[in-house]
Amino acid sequence: MTQPPAISAQQRNQLRRTFRKDLKSPVKLRLFTRGKSPIAIPGRECPTCEQTQQLIEEVAAASPKIDLEVHDFFANSAVAQAMAVARIPAILVGDEEHPRMTFYGAPLGHQMAAIVETIRSHSRGVSPLQNTTRRMLRQVKRPVHLQIIVSPEEQTGAQAVYTGFAMARENPDIIADAVQIRDFPALARSLGVNSIPLTLVNDYYRVLGAVTEERMLEQVMLAAGVETVRS
Repeated sequence: MTQPPAISAQQRNQLRRTFRKDLKSPVKLRLFTRGKSPIAIPGRECPTCEQTQQLIEEVAAASPKIDLEVHDFFANSAVAQAMAVARIPAILVGDEEHPRMTFYGAPLGHQMAAIVETIRSHSRGVSPLQNTTRRMLRQVKRPVHLQIIVSPEEQTGAQAVYTGFAMARENPDIIADAVQIRDFPALARSLGVNSIPLTLVNDYYRVLGAVTEERMLEQVMLAAGVETVRS
């Protein structure tokens, strides 16, 4: 039975127009998901994997400049491990050997906007960050891990995802993961997530609620051990 489109005809046409106008260089997307087996295997459940794959395939189909690779997380476990993919579904943006921008879960609602905007800026090679932020990020020499916990309904979370991904593009020592927490209730409990959006920096520093570019930069520099001086 054919599945109905995940994106409406109007949204699909808008996406094609946007990508035709804004995409300059090719963009690599990798999707890690569960293989399409009719047999349910305990421990390999992924309720949103099929939905996420359909959604990302439709996004990729909107432009010939988007190159999508789909990997079976369990059958290609060595590849998943090499790319530090911790759970599925996972969408990785970028053609690096070790991509630094990963979205975990189904990018529904406002979170799809964060994915689309990341694709646009990545293709154009233009950073949305302020010049001051970009200069400061060059001083980061230690690994910094951003985890941005979001939900489909939270628009400020989508902006935090876009900002975090932009920072990861600026510095190879920064890795940014966005987590659509509705898909991972066990992770929410282990992290003690009580409200969203929530930004975790190196699993230690926490920023609750909406986070500005300046606030995220402060936490990144703190985690990296770099003293910030305000003018």
